Amino acid sequence: MRIAARLAWSVALVFAVVRPAVAQKVEVTDLVSRMGAYINSFVDGFSNVVAEETYQQEISSPHRKRQLKSDLMLVKYPGADGWLMFRDTFEVDGKDVRGGPERLTRLFVDPPESALRRAREISGESARYNLANIGTVNNPLLVLALMQPAYHDRFRFTLGNIEKSMGPDVRILQFQEYRSPSIIKVDGNNDVFTYGLIWLEQATGHVLKTQLKMGRRDSGIQIETQFKPDPELGIIVPTSMKEWYPDGTGGDITGTASYGRFRRFSVSTDETIKK
Repeated sequence: MRIAARLAWSVALVFAVVRPAVAQKVEVTDLVSRMGAYINSFVDGFSNVVAEETYQQEISSPHRKRQLKSDLMLVKYPGADGWLMFRDTFEVDGKDVRGGPERLTRLFVDPPESALRRAREISGESARYNLANIGTVNNPLLVLALMQPAYHDRFRFTLGNIEKSMGPDVRILQFQEYRSPSIIKVDGNNDVFTYGLIWLEQATGHVLKTQLKMGRRDSGIQIETQFKPDPELGIIVPTSMKEWYPDGTGGDITGTASYGRFRRFSVSTDETIKK
């Protein structure tokens, strides 16, 4: 099963952190608007950042395990419409499979003319080590991509409860995609509608946790991501991702990823990269 998401990222101003002491009830439209503004600012704050991803997978039938270590990089090119995520897997079950220094970072710090094509080749090469043949959805930022303001009219939103265990002003927001064609496609061009939960600060719209589901409610894909502030970058970053996928034979594939070693780099190119 191959899944692909066609998502365009937008850019806005970097956010300022405000943490209220007391929860305030907000209207769902106001909360969705704040969330959208925050996601726009997240694009600026997180672009041209590379993180180290430690990704553990387990498939039930036949039973297999795998641990991958990769550089996960988000690049915003000068003149580009949005930014792109690339993976460069450098270790599989403790064995070095890259045989050299960071390839993606070297491409974009001083990129050759074919940098974008070469980065996609590296990401495709890395994907073959993944036990789950799931296309582009194993992405810790997928819900943020879906929740960009340009897509809000494709979803129904419902206010949930205050999540006191995460903070006095953290509200759960439910979302349900309902418009066809769906944003994410499965097996070529078939609709697969997404739904799930978002934990966010009511006053700021800052996203602290996301839970995404797609497909059948009893046997679909589930992806959960946690976010926390990074003191060195001064922004909120993904720290963990948990996944569950059906393997097509009655079993399942589970994945757990953690993220660290966040570092920022600059893209030095005079070329305009088109979407």
